[in-house]
Amino acid sequence: MSLNLNSVYYLMKSLNENLINHESYIANICSTASFMAYENGASYSISKFALLGLTKVLREELMERGIAVSAVMPGATYTNSWEGTELPKERFMKSSDVANAVWLGCESRKTAVMEEIILRPVLGDL
Repeated sequence: MSLNLNSVYYLMKSLNENLINHESYIANICSTASFMAYENGASYSISKFALLGLTKVLREELMERGIAVSAVMPGATYTNSWEGTELPKERFMKSSDVANAVWLGCESRKTAVMEEIILRPVLGDL
């Protein structure tokens, strides 16, 4: 909970208004667990659901200043946390897939906001 939610909350709260301007872009990395529960994932899902809610509030609070805020919700992405799994790597997205989606949101931030970006592996959720 501290890492997935509190760190984002306190970082946003502590930022000086001068540091965030009309060209700023905030992309919070939520998860498909933000809106889709799974067995044995209570604390993770709860924290990501709360982060999605925080992201929506930030969007409302910062839009008048022209700041784009996105909730990025990737499914299974092959990172260090999945190392050692016996699942085939083809079942995962690459972290660069998520980075590319964030970059697209950043590139369009002056005229459009991608409020929610949902990414899933081509072969479906795990």
